[in-house]
Amino acid sequence: MKKVLVVIDMQKDFVSGSLGSAEAVKIVPAVRKKVEDALKEGTKVIFTKDTHEKEYLQTQEGKKLPVEHCIRGTDGWQIIPELEEYAEIVLEKPTFGSIELPDYVKDVEYIEVIGLCTDICVISNVLLLKAHFPEKDICVDGSCCAGVTIDSHHNALEAMKMCQIDVIEGTLPEKRVMVQTFGNFQVFIDDKPVNFSRSKSKELFAFLIDRRGSGVSTAEIASILFEDKEYNRSVKNQVQTIISQLMEGLRAYGAEDIIVRQWNSIAIDTHKIKCDYFDYLEHVDSARMKYSGEYMINYSWAEYTNGYLIQQKNREIE
Repeated sequence: MKKVLVVIDMQKDFVSGSLGSAEAVKIVPAVRKKVEDALKEGTKVIFTKDTHEKEYLQTQEGKKLPVEHCIRGTDGWQIIPELEEYAEIVLEKPTFGSIELPDYVKDVEYIEVIGLCTDICVISNVLLLKAHFPEKDICVDGSCCAGVTIDSHHNALEAMKMCQIDVIEGTLPEKRVMVQTFGNFQVFIDDKPVNFSRSKSKELFAFLIDRRGSGVSTAEIASILFEDKEYNRSVKNQVQTIISQLMEGLRAYGAEDIIVRQWNSIAIDTHKIKCDYFDYLEHVDSARMKYSGEYMINYSWAEYTNGYLIQQKNREIE
C-alpha cells in the first residue's frame, strides 16, 4: 500500500515564536519520531509551510489575527531545527489549506496527517483532502498535533471524526495535580501541598481554576488581583511578575505544563488537573457530597461562582 505522511506547519513561529505554545513544544519529539519511522519504512513525507508576505497585516487573515507570523524569509518561517533535515518536499501555502497538496498525494492509498494547529491548518488540509479523495484512507494522529487551546484541539479531532476521518488520540497524561476549591483553596502535586512564593501567585492560580481552561488576559487578571487600582503600565508589569513567579513555582514541581500561554492570554490545562469543582460540574457523586455551600472562601471574587453552585445544589434538592 502506498502511504504518505503530511506534516503541517511545524515552523518556529508556531512552536516557540509569535504564535508558539507549550503544547506545540511538547509534541516535537513525537513528531520527529513519527517522521523518522516513516522514512525508515520508505513512506514519502511532505511538509507544508504557512507562508505570508510583508503585507500580512493588510490581508483578511492579518486583520482578524493581527500577529505577524511565518513571514517569508524570517527565522520564524523556517521549519523547526528538529525536523529541518527531513524537509525535502515542502509546499508553501498562503492560507490554511494547501491547494497543491492533493496533486502530491493523488497516487497514494493511505494519508496520515500531523502537525499544527489541529483546529486551523490541520483540519483545513484534512477536510480538503477528504473532499478531493472521499475513498482514500485518511488518518490524523492527535498525539502529534496541537491546537490553539487544549479544548479546541479536542473539538477539532471530534469534528474530523464526524467527517469520517480516522483519528488516533493517544492517551491523556496521568493527573498529578489535585485542586481543592470547596472551602479553602488548596493545591497538591503528587499528594504534597504546594507552597506558593506569593499570595498573589496562588490567587492567580485560583482564578485560572475558576475559569476552567478559558484564557484570561493581563487586564482581566489585573481586575481580579488589583481591583482597586487603575490598569496602567505599573499594574501590567506587576501582573507579568506574578505570572512569572507562578510559572517558576510550578516549574519547581515539574508541573509547569499545566499552564497554557498564548499571545496575551494564559489558561490552565483542565485535562491535567483533578479538581472537585470540575468534578461537581461533571456530576461526580463524590464531589457533590463534598460541596456544602463554600467555594474558595479565601477570595471575594469567587462568590459569583459559589452562588451558581448553590443554585445548582438547590435545584437538585427540589
